[in-house]
Amino acid sequence: MFAKTHSPLIILGLLCTAYALSFFHRVCPSVLAPDLMETFSLDAASFSLIGSSTMLGYAITQIPSGLLADIIGGRRTLAMFQVFTGLICIVFTFCESLMPAVLCRFLIGLTLAANVPAYKIFATSVPAEKYAQYCSILTGFGTVGTLLAATPLVLAADLMGWQAALFMAGVFTVIVGSTIFLMLDDGPARNNAASDTRARIASLKAGLREVVRMKNFWLLVIWFMFMVGNLFTLVATWWGSFLMQAGELSKEDAGLSISIMSLGPLPFLMVFPWLSDKVLHSRRIVIMMSALLESIALGYICLSGGKVLSFMELTMLGLCIGIATNCMGPLVFTMVKESVPASTLASASGFLNCTGPVMAALIQSVFGAILAWRLGAGATPQEAYSSAFILLFVGSSIAFVSTLFMKDTWKAPQDS
Repeated sequence: MFAKTHSPLIILGLLCTAYALSFFHRVCPSVLAPDLMETFSLDAASFSLIGSSTMLGYAITQIPSGLLADIIGGRRTLAMFQVFTGLICIVFTFCESLMPAVLCRFLIGLTLAANVPAYKIFATSVPAEKYAQYCSILTGFGTVGTLLAATPLVLAADLMGWQAALFMAGVFTVIVGSTIFLMLDDGPARNNAASDTRARIASLKAGLREVVRMKNFWLLVIWFMFMVGNLFTLVATWWGSFLMQAGELSKEDAGLSISIMSLGPLPFLMVFPWLSDKVLHSRRIVIMMSALLESIALGYICLSGGKVLSFMELTMLGLCIGIATNCMGPLVFTMVKESVPASTLASASGFLNCTGPVMAALIQSVFGAILAWRLGAGATPQEAYSSAFILLFVGSSIAFVSTLFMKDTWKAPQDS
């Protein structure tokens, strides 16, 4: 039998492993694209269904995962997600045609919201003054999962075939989920037999009514919606084409610039929680500074007009945008934790987490429409992109304004 652990470091290790695996399963099809297209006899359009079905499932599951974590606990929710992800990944390796593969990837997407139940587990398992730091470390392991789905997965697929490589990844994911279920708990309130499901649902409903009336929560939603929406718009669709078309970079230089944009924020993940807790004694000021930083970077692009920016300029701008968003997510979720009732933490976090992708879907389309309009009117790529970036600049400016009206949630640690 496994003994329950209350060690914050062991809890952190298990949750970071689960979060890294959620990113691994999210991005692995893009790395295995040639193998999957050959196995299923797909063209590029058909293959895109595998990726889009995963993201559709991931978007749908954000709010339900939060509700589930608040009702049955973060441990049970995360363990269930991990086990189902692993089992479905194993089934995926036996698929022989497109539609079963798309269905498997959609089901996997439904189980990838690892961060929402993880935030719930942290809330009852780690010291309150360490919550932001733990969330920042968790966020950093998303990059670890992405890196594992790159060269290591390619080498494993070349050595044993993609089916065997993903089969092993599925088995490991099941083991991690089972370990989380056996070794973690959901805190004293969740382990109390008197705290039955009906009582938890009633508490959740009362807490949600309070959250809906909470101005600070909606201001955080506005910040997250526009800042994360901007990031997803750029990273998922437009930043690479901007670098190559308006910046006139080669594919190799664009890839290097994007890598710096993705990996550069990692060293700063622990800096901003420390800055918030030990120096500024404020969370609001830090996320205000991030919105200002992104607005300055986007404003620089808007004002560049027909100028071709250098590799260094483009890379620094990308790095500023990455730092302003990737490093601030943990602080925003910490502010949610410090604002909403404990019974609604996961539900509120799940709702917050879905707003960025939803806004990105809207911004991506409008951004593309502006580009098409400007290019059709005879503008150069540099001029067209400068006009389109005004849309993102307005979004980051709205995020900045929202911070002016927020109530800070930082509190000095209580003396032991």
